[in-house]
This record gives sequence, C-alpha cells and structure tokens, in this order.
Amino acid sequence: MVISCCAVGCDNRQGKANISFYRIPFARERRQRWVAAISRKNWQPSKYSRICSDHFLQGQKSDDPLSPDYVPSVFVHTKSPEKRRALGSLGKYQVREAMKKKKRQELSKREAARALNLSAEMNALGEAEDNIVEEASISEPSVKCDAMCQTDLTSDYTELLEFECQQLRGDTFTLKEKLKPKDLKARTQTYSQ
Repeated sequence: MVISCCAVGCDNRQGKANISFYRIPFARERRQRWVAAISRKNWQPSKYSRICSDHFLQGQKSDDPLSPDYVPSVFVHTKSPEKRRALGSLGKYQVREAMKKKKRQELSKREAARALNLSAEMNALGEAEDNIVEEASISEPSVKCDAMCQTDLTSDYTELLEFECQQLRGDTFTLKEKLKPKDLKARTQTYSQ
C-alpha cells in the first residue's frame, strides 16, 4: 500500500526525498486537534491515514504540547496571518527551550562549583577544629554575617513565563469547560439510579 498525505491539496507520497509521514495520533484530544487542523469535511482518519512532514513548521512533529509542531499547522487552506502567528510561536518556543537549556547548564555548573566549595570547606573545617582545641582559652571574636539574594531573571525570561502562564490558564479554562457538560451528565446519571 502506498503511503500518501491525507491533507487537502497535498500530493506527497512515500518515496519522495526528505519527506516523513506521521500517523494521526490515537490520544483523543490531540487527535481531535489534528483532524480540525487538517480540515477535511466529513472525514474521520483511519489507522492508515498519514500526514507528511511538510505540514509542520520544523519539518517534523513534536511530542511537546508547548511546541507549535504539536499539531500540524502548514496547509494550503491556512491564511497568511495564521502562518505568521504560527512562525512567531515557533520562534518563542525555540527561545524558551534555549533559555531552559541554558538554565539547566548554569544550574549544573553551580552545583558542581558548590560541591567543590563544600569539599574545600570540609577540609578547612577539619583543620579549624584542630586549632580550636588548642585555642580554647582565647575568647571568640564577634562574627557579622550579611545575607544577599541575587537572581538571573531577565525581562525576556519574565515575559516568557507570563506567556506560558497565560497558555496554561487558557488550557485549564478549556479543559474545565469540557468537563462541565460531562460532570453534569455523570451527576444526573448517578442521581437517577
């Protein structure tokens, strides 16, 4: 059986160079989003339905729900403003992922430095304990300790966090709206029994 793309107006088939084909997901919510994006009238995908990599901004699907390639978005029927918005969200996603990667690297460097400092301090404390026993008769000098706090937050990172927060709030609202009719239906069934 020849694999071909199920998107309207796309004639990509198996065997074409640099083209990958992806199954329509089985997870209900993601499947519904893909079917809506493909936008074919009176169509339900079968287990043989595939979509090609040309319909993803980066040329491949993503399993990260925050990625713009989580759902295919490049189609003949897609209007230019929507394409620009999708490309903008791709740029924001890439920046956010780069910042996350940078933060992870910085954190691992800090932890390594902290581990080195702790081992040096442990050695110094061991030597200091030996000296304390010898100097027990000397009075203890007063020690002053000031605490400071510093963060690496930038305005770009703060904006990305606010954007991500808005997306999550929107997703939460959507899910709550979907749950309301089901919850009401389940309650009426429970009371009627």
